[in-house]
Amino acid sequence: MADKAMEAREPAKPLITVKIGGKTAEDPGQLIPFAADLKDLLAERFLLIVHGGGAEVSRISRQLGFEPRFHEGIRITLNEEMDAVEMILSGGVNKRLVRLFQSCGLPAVGLCGADGATFTGRTLGKVEGRETRTGNVARVDGRLLSTLFEAGFLPVLSSTCMDERGVGVNINADSVAFEVACSLRSESLVFISDIPGVMKGERVLKSLNRDEVRREIAAGTISGGMIPKATSAVQALEHGVGQVIIGRYCGRGCLRALLQGEMGTCFHQ
Repeated sequence: MADKAMEAREPAKPLITVKIGGKTAEDPGQLIPFAADLKDLLAERFLLIVHGGGAEVSRISRQLGFEPRFHEGIRITLNEEMDAVEMILSGGVNKRLVRLFQSCGLPAVGLCGADGATFTGRTLGKVEGRETRTGNVARVDGRLLSTLFEAGFLPVLSSTCMDERGVGVNINADSVAFEVACSLRSESLVFISDIPGVMKGERVLKSLNRDEVRREIAAGTISGGMIPKATSAVQALEHGVGQVIIGRYCGRGCLRALLQGEMGTCFHQ
């Protein structure tokens, strides 16, 4: 968990934090109905969108002569790559999402962690013998987000930020969504990806509590990259998030269906 956050004002409406990834973050055919779903919810909730953009970072980085590197599933950003990663995530990907949301009638505002020091990072140091700009969230300051919520805006937050010296840091977008949602005590934290939820054979597990997560990890049902997602979901619940949902976005109405437990996997107390 990040250090104690700067206190944001108590929100006037409950907050939903949505982390988008996979095809939903890249395909206008999914983003347009997703934007319509967001517009429906804005009347009753504050909304925060968190995004990464790993596929685009890999594609453009290769064009710039940087071969993507990963360690334990996390992208390793070398010092010489950081400017390019920030350009792609906080420039290209973020502004493309903002433009699309605005064209759909949403009051979107694009920002990264460095804006208002919304979140600051701490690098991992050396990984495999080389200094990296990949890191973890060290601190969250929710005051700028609170101001935007109360003014009626939809913040769209990329996963780059700065360290205590003002140097760029690249953080996994799942981790950013988790830390910010915990700090702001989101009513719901939704991870939208290309998987329908936690699978047990051919069946999606509709709901899991802390003890069930432990049992399913021990049984091997939750394995690989789903283990950190599930354990982070449990930690989020312990730090004030109301519910955590993992699932796939399939079209108009799916976001509300995920929030209501009709799709995906819902982690709850």
